[in-house]
Amino acid sequence: MDIFRADGHLTDEALAAFVQDGIVDELARLEAAEHLSFCDWCLQRYTDALAGTELLIPEHSCQRTVWNRIRARAFRMITSRYATAAAAVALALTLIWGGDPAAFAERFSVSAGTRDYAVAERFDGWTERWNDTLSQTIAHVSGFLDGLGRMDLS
Repeated sequence: MDIFRADGHLTDEALAAFVQDGIVDELARLEAAEHLSFCDWCLQRYTDALAGTELLIPEHSCQRTVWNRIRARAFRMITSRYATAAAAVALALTLIWGGDPAAFAERFSVSAGTRDYAVAERFDGWTERWNDTLSQTIAHVSGFLDGLGRMDLS
């Protein structure tokens, strides 16, 4: 059986044999596959011939697992992208608003004559306040991220 016509396209018999798995010759399969890779007209004819055949149905649907993977990947992408920014914002806001408001107002409402004393007093205990504020921020952020980790993605 010839698989090519005189004009170089696949014959109808060859296409029917490909659909029915009638061609056993591996070289003929390779030549036809190569021709179908660049000939749109023969590819359309082959697709039309396949349209009448029964499609294979998988034993198990992969829709649920694929959607779960997509959701999990989107969640990881969003958290990895914005977790650093959220932690920086939380740290900045904690540093700005985390201290005692009365002490904050007292530090910045000194008169001009006592400014040097106020500046020196302002930095007394700075490391303790910094450590307290930082530990509170880390506790809040880790609690938030732990809550996100327990979310049900299904």
